[in-house]
Amino acid sequence: MAPKLNNCREVGLRIQSYLDGELNSDQMAQISAHLDMCVDCGVEADVFRQIKADLASQAPATDDAALERLRQFSQNIANVTLDN
Repeated sequence: MAPKLNNCREVGLRIQSYLDGELNSDQMAQISAHLDMCVDCGVEADVFRQIKADLASQAPATDDAALERLRQFSQNIANVTLDN
């Protein structure tokens, strides 16, 4: 039986997975309800959300030429693997 995600300890252990959308719908609902009721956990979730947003906004632009070289390299590897 899965633990109830209605206390700060259980929510804290799974908050990153929650924010990344990696939990099942029941777990997401339980944590969401807890965050709505618990100021401390709600603040923690907000801090993590802000950190993620800040990191995402600082991500360098993707170099399309580098991506194409990477695709060609991986295709070459796949072809060598298939040929052997």
